[in-house]
Amino acid sequence: MRKFIPFIVIVIFSGLVFGQSVNARNYLDYRGAKSGHSYFEDRANINLGWNDFSAGLVYWARQPSRFNYTTNSDTTFSDITQYWFNFYSKNLQLTAGSFTYTMGMGLLIDLYEKQDIQIDHHCDGAMFDFELGPLELSGFNAIAKWDDNSIVRGISPSLKIWKLKLGGEYAKIIPTLLPSQELSGGFLSFDWNFLSLYGEYGKKHPLAGLEKDGDGVFASASILTDIITLTAEYKDYNEFAIRNTFVQYNNPPTLVMDPLYTLPSRHIHHVDFNNEMGYSADLLGDFGSFGAEIMFSHSENHDGDLKFDKIWSELEYRNDALTFLAKGAFDFQNNNGENAYTPIVDITYEPDWTKFGFNIIGEFQHTDDFDNVYSSISASYPKYATFGLESGIIEDENFVRVYTDIDIINRTKIRFGYGKRPGGFTCSGGVCRYEEAFEGIEAQIIITY
Repeated sequence: MRKFIPFIVIVIFSGLVFGQSVNARNYLDYRGAKSGHSYFEDRANINLGWNDFSAGLVYWARQPSRFNYTTNSDTTFSDITQYWFNFYSKNLQLTAGSFTYTMGMGLLIDLYEKQDIQIDHHCDGAMFDFELGPLELSGFNAIAKWDDNSIVRGISPSLKIWKLKLGGEYAKIIPTLLPSQELSGGFLSFDWNFLSLYGEYGKKHPLAGLEKDGDGVFASASILTDIITLTAEYKDYNEFAIRNTFVQYNNPPTLVMDPLYTLPSRHIHHVDFNNEMGYSADLLGDFGSFGAEIMFSHSENHDGDLKFDKIWSELEYRNDALTFLAKGAFDFQNNNGENAYTPIVDITYEPDWTKFGFNIIGEFQHTDDFDNVYSSISASYPKYATFGLESGIIEDENFVRVYTDIDIINRTKIRFGYGKRPGGFTCSGGVCRYEEAFEGIEAQIIITY
């Protein structure tokens, strides 16, 4: 911690003397478990901006942290986990310190952060992005602390001509004790009026020859009109987990929609980037007060086994005059022969005769082994508070939880919850974290400075 004190002093002094904007936010999370896992966390961030420069830091304390059931780990620490200086100009952006970086659609490299599922793949080093007319060149060189201080570096040039954009990709990962991996690939995109096309290819080459070479392909095509949008996508991943299943540097598209409600998160498809191919199609329509969507996705391994099919359909009705929104949805999953059917109703209503707003959600799920039920009802008084009740039965076990969001204190949001939560997956961008069932007290305080 002491090594960061000069940095903190410089950032605060610069903000006071030269600062044009200063913002900060602190998240305090507490969970006291009667059954399940307890944790206590605090995360604070500050960002200062002046002219073409900005600087900031993130302080994070986990004592203890949220338990990770995937890696069976529970890390307790208290430290400044991110710090950065940024410079912006018309043609150049430079970052020194902590940063995230994505090549293409994340096929080769995606150094990302997803706070809601407790994944932080920031790297510490330097990153640049240079643009001059149709030419663009970006690159980075950094240390991945979350991968035992492995070195990772890369560069990506691209050229844009008319509606076409062509780019190359190269990266190298140098672990502390294990063999290095080289990554190479390229992408091509086309965007014109109602048509959008994209294709990307990547190759993984372990230098010591102890692992197999791998490759990945992703392609998509979209047609956009004022009424409908149609998107089709294709994937083929073969020995393409970089660098391994638990410590990955890439985050390629999964083509599987993240679960949007509670019960669909009980059963998800774990994408195998070492052996999976598939496709998806998504059709959206907007017709006055009505909106509709239907999506189908299919995956299987290269031997034609472990098949997964998912259908998501949704019909939405909006009445702005009555501030009324009603959704009916249906989620179907066939995961290697195991079926799950989930119809969902979601209604939001803010009647003129009261200042309150109401939300009601009902979900029913039929699986080969269980029938699950989830319901939620909440009432809110805008800008002041929300009160809610969740209940249901999942795998023959009842649960009830009450919660409230309080906004009456300036720049402070307070959240309380008590009762039992069902277990399930929390997903973001195709990356999922499993949360065990929990019973007890939850509290969160968010302060904005």
